[in-house]
Amino acid sequence: MDPQTEREILDAHIARLNAGLSGPAAYPPMTPRQRQALEPLLQLAEMLYKVLVPVEPSPAFVRHLGRELAEAAAWEQLPLLQRYRRAIVLSVATAGPAFSVLGLVLLYLLRQRRAARHAAPSLAVADTP
Repeated sequence: MDPQTEREILDAHIARLNAGLSGPAAYPPMTPRQRQALEPLLQLAEMLYKVLVPVEPSPAFVRHLGRELAEAAAWEQLPLLQRYRRAIVLSVATAGPAFSVLGLVLLYLLRQRRAARHAAPSLAVADTP
């Protein structure tokens, strides 16, 4: 039996189980060997149908999930600046003191350089007779 026919028989069997029907069905003609090969799969489908029951989430879970999905969708629609406003403010607030320290270091280095330039000519004048 080709795989397509096997799949059709299994689909028909599962559809019967979902409809609440059980027992033998009118499947396409099969040889005893083909039926013997498919019988374990049909029995497995019946056992799984009896054991596995459909599960429905609680209404509270559905409401909570709906709220979360709506919030996530609204968050994605916000412009980039609004989404990351807090991160931008914190980054700027952190960068401010760092630039202040950098400015103080540069000011110190510039004053040292200026002092070194002014001190060098006075040494040269003192060395001449």
